Amino acid sequence: MTRHRSLILPVIAIAALFTSACGSSSSDSARSPVTVFDVSADPGADIPTTVAGQPVRLTAGQVRSALNGLLSAHATLVATVMHQVGHGNDQPTAAIAALTVNTQSLTSAIAAIYGAGGARAFAQLWEQHTQFFVDYARGDRTNDHAAKALALRRLLDYQRDFASFVSTATSHGASLVAVTDLLHTHVRDLTGYIDADTAGNLASARILLARSVAHTHIIATAIANAIAGQHLATVTP
Repeated sequence: MTRHRSLILPVIAIAALFTSACGSSSSDSARSPVTVFDVSADPGADIPTTVAGQPVRLTAGQVRSALNGLLSAHATLVATVMHQVGHGNDQPTAAIAALTVNTQSLTSAIAAIYGAGGARAFAQLWEQHTQFFVDYARGDRTNDHAAKALALRRLLDYQRDFASFVSTATSHGASLVAVTDLLHTHVRDLTGYIDADTAGNLASARILLARSVAHTHIIATAIANAIAGQHLATVTP
């Protein structure tokens, strides 16, 4: 017997989050000299079309596996872009291209489960936080403490906004407090990594990066379990 969870999720409620996501204090940032994502742009054009009302049948294990791979790659790719920017490369084209593909894959996964409205809200927040990490790295390189402080404030806004998105999307299966704490660790480890990296503390940088990648598995598990738990399992042979 195999247990499958039928994920027919509340797209209308998630679509409503797009308004709050776009209106957050994170979205009014000035354009960075190193642009990975234009945080003022609507990411909707890149979101795949889904068939409304069609159930997505996935096991918790399938969701967890997909998120594990995509989120761990995200941490590694963001760190790669931050490293290159932190060491003077303001046009890390190949690294940005790989990060963009990873983001599109994550957005497509959200679209498959929550529809275009949920995916748009996700993409808006996800692209913002990625850009803010890069802004922080550039501030590290130039010893611009004001720029670093601004990036941290925007990342703090992101933690609150994205935790609210995840909690609402999963019908509070993932608690607001728990997701906020998980994201806080994600931000702390990646900003700590680039601080160590640009300062030449390579051993510390390696440890922090490994910890950041490992932590994405905890995030993936929490979110995947909440997604899968939104509906009762149906038993099939």
